[in-house]
Amino acid sequence: MTQTVIQKTLHGLIAAGVIFLITLGGLGFLSFRLADLDRWTIHTHQVIGELKDSLTALLDVETGDRGYILSKNAEYLAPYNRGRLEILKHVARVEELTHDNREQQQRVQKLRDLAKEKLQFAAETLAVETDIAKTLVSEGKGKRIMDAYRVLVNEMISAEQSLLDSRVRDLQNAQTALWVATGLLTVLGGGLLGWVFTITRTAIEDEKRRVDLLNELNTTLVEEIEQRKKTEEALQLTTAKLTSSNADLQRFAYVASHDLQEPLRAVAGFVTLIASKHKGTLDEESEGWINHAVEGSTRMRNLINDLLAYARVESRGKPLELIDTNKAFNQAKRDLSVLIEESNAELTSSDLPELMGDEGQLTQVFQNLIGNAIKFKSYEKPKVHVSATRKDDDWLFSVKDNGIGFEPEHVDRIFIIFQRLHGREEYKGTGIGLALCKKIIERHGGRIWAESEKGKGSTFYFTIPTNASLTQIEGEDDA
Repeated sequence: MTQTVIQKTLHGLIAAGVIFLITLGGLGFLSFRLADLDRWTIHTHQVIGELKDSLTALLDVETGDRGYILSKNAEYLAPYNRGRLEILKHVARVEELTHDNREQQQRVQKLRDLAKEKLQFAAETLAVETDIAKTLVSEGKGKRIMDAYRVLVNEMISAEQSLLDSRVRDLQNAQTALWVATGLLTVLGGGLLGWVFTITRTAIEDEKRRVDLLNELNTTLVEEIEQRKKTEEALQLTTAKLTSSNADLQRFAYVASHDLQEPLRAVAGFVTLIASKHKGTLDEESEGWINHAVEGSTRMRNLINDLLAYARVESRGKPLELIDTNKAFNQAKRDLSVLIEESNAELTSSDLPELMGDEGQLTQVFQNLIGNAIKFKSYEKPKVHVSATRKDDDWLFSVKDNGIGFEPEHVDRIFIIFQRLHGREEYKGTGIGLALCKKIIERHGGRIWAESEKGKGSTFYFTIPTNASLTQIEGEDDA
């Protein structure tokens, strides 16, 4: 009896073991199948995403092209250039992802041809006169290409969606089969039941954590999207305010250059005529008053001219182009020749680089920095050295002098407009020169700063990117 029980028990264990192994093998197959279906589901989402991104990129090309043709606003070239660079990348990615799908591969070839045709048409409209470009656009060729591209993208997305639906059904069926197999394992008994329960509970908890993490990520993503929308709205509002401020600044520049300077010239002229007519007949105090009036009008005219130069850095600046900064330095040297000769200053420089810039504005920077170095001289003979070195992606310029220097705590204050460290009676000037230098350097994409010590001279540094201006130049050439 004992032997029979043992045999039956052994047969039962063998049977249970066989069933367990078969079920375990089935579970392994189902798990592999689930992972494979999950991978293909993600793959299908990637294909759909790339197709939508390619359509977005082509829409950027269309929007930028039409916007620029209608408004001639270079800002519309940004989405055009972005779409032009991205569209074929997305198409190539779709081709790579669908290499095993013959029908989709045939559609991808048509997609690439339409994309190239649209890019060529957009380039043609940008290359011709505005009226011709508008005529080309009104003929509807661009719209036909976009419609065909959109239809083909939707057709491909529909095909991928069908595959996705099929794979989701297979995934659901595989999950159902997995639960059935798990139930079968439960029948095997206590030990197997606990083991299967533990594994299943662990898998459920992992899935729950994954779902919770995905929900948390989705919530964060929604918040980031909302924040981005608010930021974009704020940026648009700021841009509108800046546009209005620039318009006000242009109107101020016009008034300053026409309506303010003329009365000043008249005042200075009439005061000079009075001084000439009554020369020798006025007392010393009256002549002093006249001299003060002439000097005041002259100082006001200089201040207006400096303000105009400051206000026109952006509006009157020339497009950045490849220039030799040695020429800008030499021109500044010629402009300061009288001051250099009168002060017996020694002005030297190393070999300066070629870079993308506005030669006239960089001449102003050299002229202001060198002029200040000579003006704020010490008891020694003025010595000024200009040099430039390559540092990462920038050219680093330095203007070093042996002048009176200043306290380090004033280093930020000196670049603020109208800020002066010395009285006007001691050193002449309007207090705009360094602020003008700062604005010009920032227009070139660089920054300017100074290092100094009282009584030991100063060194002014500024950077200009070696290649950051190339994008701007390309955009201007496209225009």
